[in-house]
Amino acid sequence: MSGKLLLFGFDSLLNVLALEAAVGPLGAEIVPVARMDYNKTLAVLAGLDADVAPVMPYSGGPLGGRMIVFCELEDQLDTLLPALRKAGAGPECLKAVLTPSNRNWSALKLYCELLREHQALGGR
Repeated sequence: MSGKLLLFGFDSLLNVLALEAAVGPLGAEIVPVARMDYNKTLAVLAGLDADVAPVMPYSGGPLGGRMIVFCELEDQLDTLLPALRKAGAGPECLKAVLTPSNRNWSALKLYCELLREHQALGGR
């Protein structure tokens, strides 16, 4: 398996290391995203597009929660999700797959959309 998990809002090194220990043996790379990079596109953060257009560094507060974006790992979700849950990234952590539709979104836009959907489904 090759692919990346972009981590947003994981401020504790212990949380990041727990996730890395859980998915590293499965071949997935953990990429913690710095808050100042939240305005960059998801494709740039995943290393799929060159960072050609300069963007203002994000200077706002935290997202309000944690989020994981799966990049090129769609076929491994059945294996990854239980491993992440055991490592502490349960249902309160928003999760998404990088798609052609959202690849040019910023982390902020994706988080807001996922939060809206999560709330519409009653927080399940």
